[in-house]
Amino acid sequence: MKKMLVFGGTRFFGQKVVHHFLDLGYDVTIATRGKSTDDLGELVNRVVLDRSDATHPGWASLNKEKWDVVFDNISFTWEDSKIICDQLDADNIGHYLFTSSLAVYEGAAPEAGFTEKDFDPTNYNFTPTSDVSYGEGKRQCESYLETNYHGLKTYLRFPVVLDDDDYTERLHYYVRHALQNEEINFKRQDGRYSFVEASEIPKVIQFIVENKTSGPLNVASDEIYTTKDFLSRLLSGTELSSLNICYDLTQEAAPLSKYDEPLSAAYLTSLGYQTSQLDDWFPQLIRSLTIQERS
Repeated sequence: MKKMLVFGGTRFFGQKVVHHFLDLGYDVTIATRGKSTDDLGELVNRVVLDRSDATHPGWASLNKEKWDVVFDNISFTWEDSKIICDQLDADNIGHYLFTSSLAVYEGAAPEAGFTEKDFDPTNYNFTPTSDVSYGEGKRQCESYLETNYHGLKTYLRFPVVLDDDDYTERLHYYVRHALQNEEINFKRQDGRYSFVEASEIPKVIQFIVENKTSGPLNVASDEIYTTKDFLSRLLSGTELSSLNICYDLTQEAAPLSKYDEPLSAAYLTSLGYQTSQLDDWFPQLIRSLTIQERS
């Protein structure tokens, strides 16, 4: 039986990855601090571990095992990546997958969206510091892993991940404000957005593992929404006649405005994975959230 280790598998898409690989017949172990509840019960093995503490005794038990797949969903700084390199033997890991982000990219995206080449971790130098932004933390993670982790590895660069069980409720925010006719403030009118559905992530990871895909990889639905497209789906899904929209830089922008540069999943598609279209699932998600909010 193949074995999988997951850091951060108790909620949202981490939990979906766990369920998917259990269905594939994997023996799954989750390493957490043991403070979050989940619906996994005895389906998984559990190791109590403080992911950010290199001295925690839980590392010793993990390093006794050989893992076909390690999915690291809670690494945010180069120090976190250093702990992985120091505490786990890459020779005992078949494939290490790190959750990275659209946030590694800076500046304005090309017309088709950022490609993997727009941030190269092999040529990125940084001054070690713990006081960094989310995007800078992910850049430093990739850079450190590129230099210091010598096994098969993949950096999963996700845009905003959405589903009806998103605990951050970023899309819920828009539906809720629309239904209550509250103002929704965008940073700019010409924003462009990439998204991925949480339930698609386990399928992508399965594809990556089966094909031994390595290096940076953008993972997103194969379509880009403009601000106008986004608002059109929101209006249609909520069945409203109008929305209260503004573009005011002096006010706090709605949650998705900070992610208004898209990425391209063309490389993933070229490898043979058939990415979903945004319109395959996004409008239905809006409708589902609308029903939730009205009930």
